[in-house]
Amino acid sequence: LESKIGRQSWREAEEWFGPGPHKVEIDLEYPKVNTADAPSTWPRTRNKIILEMAPLDLMPHSVNLFLQQVHHGLWDGNELTANPEHIMSFGYHRASAHEGFVDKALETVSYQEYSNKYPHVQWTVGFMGRPSGPDFYINKKDNSVAHGPGGQANFDDMHNEADPCFAKVVEGLDVLNEINDIPVDKQHGYELSYPVKIVSARVMAQRNNNSFDDHQGGGGGSYEGVQHGRKFNGEDKIMPQPIDETPHAY
Repeated sequence: LESKIGRQSWREAEEWFGPGPHKVEIDLEYPKVNTADAPSTWPRTRNKIILEMAPLDLMPHSVNLFLQQVHHGLWDGNELTANPEHIMSFGYHRASAHEGFVDKALETVSYQEYSNKYPHVQWTVGFMGRPSGPDFYINKKDNSVAHGPGGQANFDDMHNEADPCFAKVVEGLDVLNEINDIPVDKQHGYELSYPVKIVSARVMAQRNNNSFDDHQGGGGGSYEGVQHGRKFNGEDKIMPQPIDETPHAY
């Protein structure tokens, strides 16, 4: 069953976003810390980070799930919810945001997908929770052991499986370092004292020509944001809709 879900996820990702490598551009708004000034005077700024997805032959189900979440606009308006020493955790506090993931059947993976060829090294991205998703995190240090197989022993995961690791940060490390300067409340789960918002997120599809110049990719083509509701080739206007009571990849 896992193999079947993986194959179908791979096909769906290629149909909607091309063969890859796939990227996601995330526009973040946050306060720029200046310790010489009072926090009330810190200006809010906007900058982007870019994630490159894992190869589809390694993590097809998790990659497709995240791409579909982004393509449905489900991460727009959500936030960085916690910033402990080892990860940056992104999620939501609004009930309506949770309902959006549930309504589209895009809230969690169907199984704890993992590849030992794509471990949780520094600046990679993983899904959290059991079953994992929709919340995701950026590894601020090498968490290959703690978030890999056998590293999360608890009563919610009797099989002690790994968190899916499905992407890596390829642009914007300076932005993450600025965000890391924002004070947190260690007594309340490392919540940030000042909000960091996801203004928008979009899938970046690689083209095989030189007519787009947003971001140069390693495969010879350049990247352009995929319009919500359309495939990477611009042909479709209808979102893929999940079938009731079946995993999204079916």
